Amino acid sequence: MGLMNWIREGLTGQKICPIEHLEAYTRLGEQVYALHVEFADCKSPRALAFVQAARSLQTMADALIGDAFEGGEPKPVPIVTHDQADEWYGALPDIMVAARQEAAFANSARLELPIRLDKQIEGPKPCPEAHLAGLRRSAADMEELLKLDVDLARGEGDTYKEAILLYEEARTRRQAGDAIVGNITNGRRVSAESHEEAEEQYWIALSNFILIAQGLKEPGLLKQQTSRMPKGNFRTCKLDAKDIWKVTSQLAIQDINRSGERRQAIEDLNEHWENFVETPVEREYETTVEELLSRGMIKEDSYWYCCPFPSVYRVTAPYVHVLGKEILRSHVFVYEYGDDGAPGRFITQASFQPADSRKYCED
Repeated sequence: MGLMNWIREGLTGQKICPIEHLEAYTRLGEQVYALHVEFADCKSPRALAFVQAARSLQTMADALIGDAFEGGEPKPVPIVTHDQADEWYGALPDIMVAARQEAAFANSARLELPIRLDKQIEGPKPCPEAHLAGLRRSAADMEELLKLDVDLARGEGDTYKEAILLYEEARTRRQAGDAIVGNITNGRRVSAESHEEAEEQYWIALSNFILIAQGLKEPGLLKQQTSRMPKGNFRTCKLDAKDIWKVTSQLAIQDINRSGERRQAIEDLNEHWENFVETPVEREYETTVEELLSRGMIKEDSYWYCCPFPSVYRVTAPYVHVLGKEILRSHVFVYEYGDDGAPGRFITQASFQPADSRKYCED
């Protein structure tokens, strides 16, 4: 990178795409197109799902960068835009390898389906207008890419039900983002929160579109994703442990030990579990949390101040569904277990105010 370009990036937050990087992007796009032609007669739904995942990422990345490719000299884009495109382009080789492996031998691909948008690059706040414009193009191009196939799928009864329902959500999310961005591009002043809301809506739409693309080739993928967690005693979880600390956050245990409250906590926990009345709600919550943690879609953020001091989780994916509620990225949630056998309650909001102490029975 030249000195002047480096200085420009530091001052403006815009990145000049090096010509060799631009050429690499172009070659990756050509490989995806060639892969699509190569698989024209492929009969493996899973292999075709990988191909569609690659086409989706290429479509989104090309649209995100926009006109930076046009002309002899690369045009500057926000750093967050460049880095997000890098993330998407960089995923293409592994997906193309998986497609060819799956076509050669069923269930041989090292990657798991469906392919998801797992990593959203964090940029400056508020989200740059140029980045929003790129996300807008990406969402529009993905909707256009899938529209014909979705229209054809509507005549197949319930086979593509999940893909069609997800498509309706995705295009609604895109329209919501467009409504906000339209105000921005028309010169109207909008809040920083509106910038972030538009970015959120576009990201949810794109996360859905890439799943739809794969589900239209292999409907079973989306049926697996939308099936509900087992309830009752069909699936074990931490509630089956005999340990009184079974749902207590490790962060809480550390604070309890440091504060000399261990004896008091043990007494309260013993009393809590003696009176606890389990319902399918608690089991569904705990199994859902375990699944989301294993997929990296949430992370432990803190813990609840009341016994049994369960973990508070923050959403790192674009959104998750817990106990029938949709929780957006960066929001937090917890299940507050009731005292003395009383029903618990699920709580979620943008953030929780940290407590300065723990609440025990005699408090």
